Formats: sequence, structure tokens, C-alpha cells
Amino acid sequence: MSTAEPQAGSRRRGSWHRRATRPVQLWMIALVILGVVHRWVPASTWVLVHMFTLGLITNSILVWGQHFTETLLHRRPPESARGVQVRRIMVLNAGIVVLVVGMIAAFPVAIIAGAAVVGGAVCWYIVDLVRQIRAAAPSRFRPIVKYYAIAAAFLPAGAVAGAFMGVGVPAEWSVRLHAFHLAVNVLGFVGITVLTTLVTFWATVLRAPMAEGQDTAATQSLVVLSVSVVAVAAASLAGAWIVTAAAMVVYLGAILWHLYYLARMASRTPPREFASMSIGCGLIWFPVAVGWAALLVAADRVEDLGAVTAPLLAGAAAQILFGAMSFLMPTVMRGGPAAVRAGMIEMNRLAVFRLVLVNAGLLVFLAPGGTSLTRVVGSSLTFLGFVLFLPVMIRAVRAQLRVIRETAAAREAGEKPARVSADTPRPPIAPGKQRNLTGALAAVLVVVLATGAALVVDPSSPLRRGGEAVAVTPTGNTTSVEVTADGMRFIPDTVTVPAGDRLEITLTNRDETTIHDLYLTNGADSGRVGPGETVTFDAGVIGRSLEGWCTIAGHKAMGMTFSVLVEGDDPAVTGDHGDHVASGTTGPTDAIDVMAPPSDDFVTRDPALAAAPPGRVHRVTLTVTETTDELAPGVVRPVWTYNGGLPAPTLRGRVGDEFVVTLRNEGTMGHSIDFHAGDVSPDEVMRTIPPGEELEYRFTVNRAGAWLYHCASMPMTGHVAAGLFGALIVDPPDLPPVDREYVLVQSESYLGGPDEPFDMDKIAARQPDLVMFNGHATQYRRDPLTARVGETVRVWVVAAGPSDGTSFHVVGSQFDTVYKEGGYLLREGRDAFGGRSGGAQALDLAPAQGGFVEMTFVEPGRYTFVDHSFADAEKGATGFIDVTG
Repeated sequence: MSTAEPQAGSRRRGSWHRRATRPVQLWMIALVILGVVHRWVPASTWVLVHMFTLGLITNSILVWGQHFTETLLHRRPPESARGVQVRRIMVLNAGIVVLVVGMIAAFPVAIIAGAAVVGGAVCWYIVDLVRQIRAAAPSRFRPIVKYYAIAAAFLPAGAVAGAFMGVGVPAEWSVRLHAFHLAVNVLGFVGITVLTTLVTFWATVLRAPMAEGQDTAATQSLVVLSVSVVAVAAASLAGAWIVTAAAMVVYLGAILWHLYYLARMASRTPPREFASMSIGCGLIWFPVAVGWAALLVAADRVEDLGAVTAPLLAGAAAQILFGAMSFLMPTVMRGGPAAVRAGMIEMNRLAVFRLVLVNAGLLVFLAPGGTSLTRVVGSSLTFLGFVLFLPVMIRAVRAQLRVIRETAAAREAGEKPARVSADTPRPPIAPGKQRNLTGALAAVLVVVLATGAALVVDPSSPLRRGGEAVAVTPTGNTTSVEVTADGMRFIPDTVTVPAGDRLEITLTNRDETTIHDLYLTNGADSGRVGPGETVTFDAGVIGRSLEGWCTIAGHKAMGMTFSVLVEGDDPAVTGDHGDHVASGTTGPTDAIDVMAPPSDDFVTRDPALAAAPPGRVHRVTLTVTETTDELAPGVVRPVWTYNGGLPAPTLRGRVGDEFVVTLRNEGTMGHSIDFHAGDVSPDEVMRTIPPGEELEYRFTVNRAGAWLYHCASMPMTGHVAAGLFGALIVDPPDLPPVDREYVLVQSESYLGGPDEPFDMDKIAARQPDLVMFNGHATQYRRDPLTARVGETVRVWVVAAGPSDGTSFHVVGSQFDTVYKEGGYLLREGRDAFGGRSGGAQALDLAPAQGGFVEMTFVEPGRYTFVDHSFADAEKGATGFIDVTG
């Protein structure tokens, strides 16, 4: 009996940990699912980040913080307290679920309630920790344990800030609260908890003694860390960014002070298991991310703090969390040395392979000058590395439970567990050097192949462009020049090189928001250069004069051209002009049959206008993608879209509603968005963002109307013509219901070459190839709008342009109500002065204007709607309304 009771107690403790950590496992599964379907989930970036930080990290801190408090204080609570602790975990997760659902549904009450429950659960945890610390006898680590409570005290403040941001605050306060939120939650709650734990846990994971003086130095550094977080948070709220940056530098210094002792231990006992190696990788990323954040704040780029999310959460927090879990889960399940060993062996499977996938993938994602496709590959590899933890964890739990059951069955049968002789060889817990090397090489091969495939497939990659032989005797000299891209110009735009010299060009992009590149007709290319970045590339041995330009669509037409002249040549560059962008010739529009139906696989855009969604805050995610689509029968061309459709989603609201729009750029160049319905400063929300980034655009609609939204990146005409436009309908307060309600967004297309979404010469000449309603020239001839005799039909019309308006007319019908640019011209046959003045035959709209008309059909039949500028109607601006009796 004396040996049975400890084992039973061990099983009960292991059972508590399994029950308390079950939500972590469920959140892991949810994260995997969301990682696959995130494109279709509103506010998906926010949800992904907070499912990880709240679902995984906060749950883990509450469980393992309790575990380490008990261990370091040598004081375990009675088993009756375990039920209370598990209930606290359940309350926390209920709050997380309510908060996540509230964000997805844009329901402010749920956001506030969820944040309050999360903050309340953590406050409950703090009170419990303080009681345990006070009741414990003095011990060596008691001064350190109190920092679990201090760290946890930061999270309720972060929850309050998060709730404010979730329901909406002015743009300036949004930036300040975001910095405050990061400071208290990541640097305070997560950072201090992690460093508090590693004071003793790092030595345990390494299976090595603590460094001399480590606990004393750790206590001192934790004081500095805590004070620094308070300073960063306070300065962020005050908008004192220099003070914020300085406090972050102090925080970074305290981290490095703390890590010095951890590095000393690792130098004596190098990490060999997944747990220690993963934690070690995370400890490298942590100061890198904090230093990067401090530089951004010091450079007055606080709005770009989102750039450190990946290294801070994926590089540091996730690797430390998964490393700690891989060691702790087998340990707390117990069951004897054989069971723990079985779990540890499984936790170390594919250790180096997983770690290389995570860290190499993260480096690919963060690499400067990477394309959008390489960023996708990098994030996918990192995600895969983390996802592999789930099956490994399941295998470890099963292996350990199997040994525990076998041992228990042997005891019940009266058998003594077989003793293992010290001379009996046992499988090692950690993989050997050969297996680690094999895993590392395999992961590197996966990363190289995946990244290489992305570079080959991506049309923006330099690998897609070839070079050219030079028939000239090399001189052996190198001519180096510095070129600046600024304001849609190269400065200088011409350089002269001696024949036979090798040309080396250093290109600096001084445009704050726009990506550029420089391509030469001999195939030399700078690759994409982000805002503020500088690259140096080899243009080869120069034997003849060359032409160059920026290959970003439309930039060449706006003047971004470049010439390389050979000394003694005619200054006029002749010969190879490398028509990398489409020529300016007008396409043969007579070859486009605007009477033919769309292709069989084309899906007609539903013109029916849905009612405004409930609630006064509307959260929308608009993702820029560069794809292809059918614009007319047999005309499939590159297009740029918001959310993959042409036009972009039609949004709808009421006067006084707030829109919170997340713009995500998954294209290959800089894009932006401009909502005509918002009264906001354009400096921040309408800025161009490079590939892989996103921004939040908040505005309140104070006036009714049919508003346009579109990309505002240069060349603006090209970006709009390529498809980056949509409509936002804001109902007049007294808008009556009608029987049918449709929306038509008219736009022009200027067909470029096979790989070009537009032709700037045609745009400049105002010569569109197609004029379309809702992105296709003939869709509503094949699939007409419908109505019944006697029904009131309302048609909203927005002229997206980029350069032409419309004269909207329905053949055979008349409008008794006309609403244009926020006011009624006619309302049920009466004019603005109340007089009965008859009807209207057309709604005339200039580019970017909008409105609606209402009509009632008195006879059945097929009615044609057109742009009564018949040249545009003959290019596709036409459709049918089928009216039945």
C-alpha cells in the first residue's frame, strides 16, 4: 500500500493537468482548421493571433504558472482546490469564445463581455497566486515566484485596451492603444512570465545545474523588465514615442542580461532534445523582435509594429511554448520513469526537422525583397512545422498511457515490474547526431525546393527573366552608379558606361509606400525593392546601349524609364526596347462579340442588393489578389481584385454606422484602398501597403449615398481599370422598402497584353475595349434581372470609371424616382420642390458618382438597360430585365 498511494496521487495530479490543458489541445486543432480556411473568415488575422495568444498562451500560463508556483514554493494545494482551478480555466475559455465570436460577427456587446470575462478569470488567478505566495514558507525562489502574479496583472489592462479597439476608437487612439496592448500583453504578461519560468526551468530542460548567481541576477532583471513595461505602456498611451522607444531599449537590455546566464548554462550543456532546442530558438527570436520593434518606434513608424508579429509570436512565443509543453506534458503525467521516458522519446520525434521548417520558413517569410508567393511559402512551412507538434503530442500521450496501463495491469496481477539492469541498453531520449543531421538536411531540402518553385512560378521573380550575351571585350573595370526611385521617376534616369565595363547599379526606393524595380533589356533586374530598401545588382558587361524601366504595371507609362548609354554611341537608344509592357495600340474591339453569351463556366455576378447587416459596426476584410477572369465572351485577362471578385463586394449600411475594414495585400506589388464614404485623413488609412502587409481602415458613414471605393495606388487609373473598385451603399434615413433592389457598378477595361491587366496608352487616349456592368460585358444578357408587373424596382448605379461616367437608361420604362449624389431629383413623380413634374429617362453620373432610380413596369416583356452613351453600350454596357405578368 505504501507504494500504491503515491502512484495514485501522481495519477490524480496528472489527471488535473490533462483536464486543465485540454482547452489548449482544442485551440491547437481550431488553429489548424482556421489556418486552412482563414481566407473566408472575417477579421481572420485578428482571430488567428488571438486564438494563439489567448487560446494557447494564456491557457498555458494559467496552468503551468500554477504548476511552477507549487513546485518552487514546495506547497501543493489540496486536491479539492483542483476543481476550482479547472473551473477557472473553463471560465477563461468561455470568455475567449465569446470574444472571438464577437469579433467575427462585429458584435460590440460580445467583444466587451468576452474581454471582461477573460480579464476577470486572470484576476481570479492573480488573487489565488498571491494567497499561495503569502501562505508559503520563505524559500530561495519565493522572490521570483511573485513575478508570475506581477506578469499576470498586465493582462487585464490589455483586455480593456483590446475591448476599446474592438468596438472602435479614433485613428490616433487606435495606434496608441495598439502599442499599449502589445506592451502589456506581449512584453508584460507573456515576456515576464516566460523569463520568470526559465530561471529554473531552463536548467531542468538542459538537465544541468543553474549558473552561479543566476537567481539573484534574474530577480534584478525582472524588476527592470516590469518597470520598463509600465514605462512603455504609459508612454504609448501618451503618444510619447521617443520615450516608448527608450523604455523598449531598457527592456531589451534586461532580456539580454537575463539571457546571459541562460547562455552560460547552454554553453556547458548544449541543447539536445526538442524541448531545449525549441526554447533556445525562441530565446534568439525574442530579443531580435523586441529590438526590431524599438527601431520601428524610434523611426516614428509605430503603425508598422504589425511587422514584428511573426518573429514575436511565431519565432519566440510559439517555439518557447511548444518546447516547454514537450517537456512538461510527459513529466506531469508521470507513471514512473519508464512511462515518462516513453513520452519523452515520442516528443523528440522529427525534432530538428520540425525546428528547421519553422525557423527557415520564418526567414523566407521575412526575407527582404521576397515576392508574395515566397511569403506564402515561408508562412506555410512555418505553419507546417508547428502543426507537426500535434500528431507528435498525441503519439507521446498514447505511448505514456500505454506504459502506465501495462504497469498497472502487472501490479493488479500481482507481478512485480521487471527491473531494468544498468547494463541493459535503452533507446536514447534525444535523437542522435546522425538523425538530427538527416532531419536538418531533409527540412532544408523541403524549404529550398518550395522556395525555388515559388521563384520559378512567380512572374515577378528574377528567375523568370533571362540574360543576354554581350559581344564586347571586357575591360575588367566596374562602373558603379547609384540610382534612386522617387515619385515615379528614376534619378538619374540615364547613365553612361565605357564599353566593356561591368555595370553595378545600387537602387534605393525612396517612395514611402510603393514597391519599384529596375529591369534592363539585357535581362538584368533588381528584383522588387520595398519602400526604404536598397539593393545592389550586377547589370553585366555593357557592350551596347540599353533601355530599362520599372515593371510594376503602369509605372513605365508614368515615366519610370531608364537608359544605359555606351560612351561614344548615339545618345538615342535604338534597337531592343524590350516590350515588357503592352504596346499602345488599340485592340481590335470588333473581335469581341458583345452579343454572345458568357462561357459555360462563368458564374454571373448576383446583382440583387442585400439588406444592410444588423448592428452598427461592420467588420470587413478585403484581400487584394492578382488573378485572371473573363471580362467578355472569349476574353480572359489578368485582373486585380478585392476578395477575388469583379467588382469588389458591395457593402451596405445606414447613416451613423461604423465600418472597420481590414485591407490585406496578397498581390505582388503595392496596393491601397480609398472609401469615398469616409471623412478621414488619407495619410494613414489610404496609404499603399506592400505585399504581405495589412492595415485597418475605420470610418463612420455620416451621409447617405451610393459611394465608390477603389485602389488609390499609382497609376490610379490602371489599378481601377484592373478591377480594384466596389460600391458602398448608405441608405437614406427614410428609404422605403421596394419589391426588388439591384446594384450595377459600371466600369471600363483597357485590354493590355496577355500578362498585363491594362494598357496605359489606351487609358490616356480614353479608348476602352469594354464597358461593363458588374465586371462582365454580356452576363445580364444571358442571365437577366427579373421583375413582375406592378412591382417597384430600385436599381442602384455607381460609375466606377476610371475615366467615363454613364447615362443609365431602361428601354421601354420611365423612372418615377431619381436619387443622385445624396439627394432626390424626383420622388414618386414629384420634384425637389414638391411639384408633379413627370418622370425621368436617364440617370446621368460622372465618374465616381452614384445614385438610384425606381420604376414600375406596367407590361410584361424583355426590357433592355443600357448606358445611353451608345458607344459604351456597344462595348458591353447593356443587359436585360425580364418582366413577367
